[in-house]
Amino acid sequence: MYKAVVFFDLDQTLLNDEKQVPPENVKALKALEANDILPVIATGRSYYELADIMAATGIRSAITANGGDVFLNGEHIFQSVIGEPQLVRFLNATAAQDIQVAMYSSEASALTGYNKLTTDNYAQVHQTPPPINPKYYQEAPLSLLLIFLPWNQTGDQLGKQFIQDFPELTFYRNSHFSFDIVNHGISKGSGMSILLNQPVLRGVPTYAFGDGYNDIPLLQAADTGIAMGNAYPKVAAIADYQTDDYRQNGIPNALAHFNLI
Repeated sequence: MYKAVVFFDLDQTLLNDEKQVPPENVKALKALEANDILPVIATGRSYYELADIMAATGIRSAITANGGDVFLNGEHIFQSVIGEPQLVRFLNATAAQDIQVAMYSSEASALTGYNKLTTDNYAQVHQTPPPINPKYYQEAPLSLLLIFLPWNQTGDQLGKQFIQDFPELTFYRNSHFSFDIVNHGISKGSGMSILLNQPVLRGVPTYAFGDGYNDIPLLQAADTGIAMGNAYPKVAAIADYQTDDYRQNGIPNALAHFNLI
């Protein structure tokens, strides 16, 4: 029986600048499990991208693709697949403006093409860019898309236009290079609700850590939402508690503050 569940965003939360879990956070995660508390990754990344992180931490439960896929102890319990009609319409619209898109299943990903935004995006997260395969949506069920638009006036205006033209999709500005895209109504918060509906987790207290805009639904859905010290002001404003920066033991300090470790 779990005493609590704690959800962790990755970038600038659980991970350091080398995109690894620092030793102090690994120690804290092990202490959580020793106290019968379930740690869960909650990320915009897809499940296949978490292999190294899971190996380093022992975590086997995750909300991935911003809620598009949910896993409990390694079992895939939920997937929100983006429909092919929406995909075709969206990919035609982006191709008409020479905008690149990344397509993600829980097992792999592909790009429609390369440009400076795609190169810079994957360099930032220390990943090799996916292969180019514009027809990947025909080969696997997709739960997440990335549209590569710069975080400036032009990119934001284009983003607003796509948001208006595709109300059946939800867009999250999650980096300086791209928006994450999932089905309408899907979020890290909806993923939490699905996970907590499992019999073993019903009624268990919940805590969540995050720093970015796509973490707002997660922090709002948790009993206790914890913003990192480096969180965007809008994220900190909705949190129940703000801990220290991710580079200054923010996670262990907050877990100790709430007597979870």
